[in-house]
Amino acid sequence: KNKHATMANLRTVQLIFYFALFIATLTVVSIALSRFPLFPLNTESLEWSNAWLSATVVDFYGACLCFCGVVLSSEKTWAAAVIWTVGFLLLGSPVCCAWVMTWLWRGGGTLKLEQRQLQPSEIEDRVD
Repeated sequence: KNKHATMANLRTVQLIFYFALFIATLTVVSIALSRFPLFPLNTESLEWSNAWLSATVVDFYGACLCFCGVVLSSEKTWAAAVIWTVGFLLLGSPVCCAWVMTWLWRGGGTLKLEQRQLQPSEIEDRVD
């Protein structure tokens, strides 16, 4: 199996996934904004409230899935990454905060995302 092809395929799949997520979240929030303006608040309207509840849920999960991608790429093992990701998706912001605190405490030292080319051995280690 060609390691460089695997890395290129992984990047392509990620780009397609996040582009689709971008379109989906942008569409849902845009529709809510166009049909039910956020201001003035119309909390007496069930339609307005339902539209904004739905938009908020989609918006949260869109942001959460982006964060999941960072964690899936950062954790040393797939098991840890999946456990954290499930926690984010089921329990929300408290688990996201716990991951950030754990990351900093364990010696991540920073939340800066490093831009570099993955080495074929790094992909192979994560897949095995």
